[in-house]
Amino acid sequence: MARRYAPRIWLQQDESYFPAAVEPFLANTHVETHADGGNPNQQFLVTNQSLGCDSCTNPPFLTGQRPGQSAVPAYAEVVHRTDNGSPTNVTDVNYWTFFPYNNGKRVCVGWFSRWGCVGGYSTFGNHVGDWEHVTVRFVDDVPSKISMGQHDGGQTFRYGSAEVALAGDQPVVYAAQGSHAMYPDARRHTYRNLPNGDSLNDDTGAGTLWDTRQALKVFAWQPVGSYTGEWSWLNYTGRWGNPKSGCFFSEPISGECVLDNGPEGPARKSLFDPRMQPLDGEPGAVR
Repeated sequence: MARRYAPRIWLQQDESYFPAAVEPFLANTHVETHADGGNPNQQFLVTNQSLGCDSCTNPPFLTGQRPGQSAVPAYAEVVHRTDNGSPTNVTDVNYWTFFPYNNGKRVCVGWFSRWGCVGGYSTFGNHVGDWEHVTVRFVDDVPSKISMGQHDGGQTFRYGSAEVALAGDQPVVYAAQGSHAMYPDARRHTYRNLPNGDSLNDDTGAGTLWDTRQALKVFAWQPVGSYTGEWSWLNYTGRWGNPKSGCFFSEPISGECVLDNGPEGPARKSLFDPRMQPLDGEPGAVR
């Protein structure tokens, strides 16, 4: 079932940072402990080779693997949902995709007016490591909904609706340039308006096709700490990337640093857990 409905993901035509398997990333990083907010002992997977600067990507592995030139895996987690500990007729397949690098947004650091930016531009929100997801929800083993993660939120659609194209049984999804947020169509998506008049935008397009069915790796949910063998990396609950830096000018304007913290991995995402929950963009369940 997970293979049958695996998404076909279009990467934007100007994309420079492609998906990859987790193993090359792990081979080129090591664990360090740094303070992170209220956690004085947060773990980070830090690149063995220096980035070069806050917005540099000197280690070549950060560019990932271009689909079509090599088989790039996605990771399908099969989760049988529970309600107060009891089984339900709902099964989610979370298609986790990994990118070694998230390229940030070019943002005006002064005032953005109808004549353009006064004060110059900089790029904020870069980070090492990037986990994204598409979820297909099944009710009695029949596909019901499809959900796409986008930054701090996302969108959910009825499976088979006009909003999301299908190639056979496979939903067609578009990954935004640089950020890799998932969308149902090819266009510009504005997801945040900044106080200085500028905005943060995601651009999607039909550039490189990544058919996740071709190299899909499927696993069933189990408690974190119990994975073994090739799935041992799912036990890691730290951040997948370097700690943030270059925050002095950018964080007050955009809420982000030039280099943001690496993201948390699947094991720290709410969707990973088997308890029943709303999908991205859905309202919470009303009892």
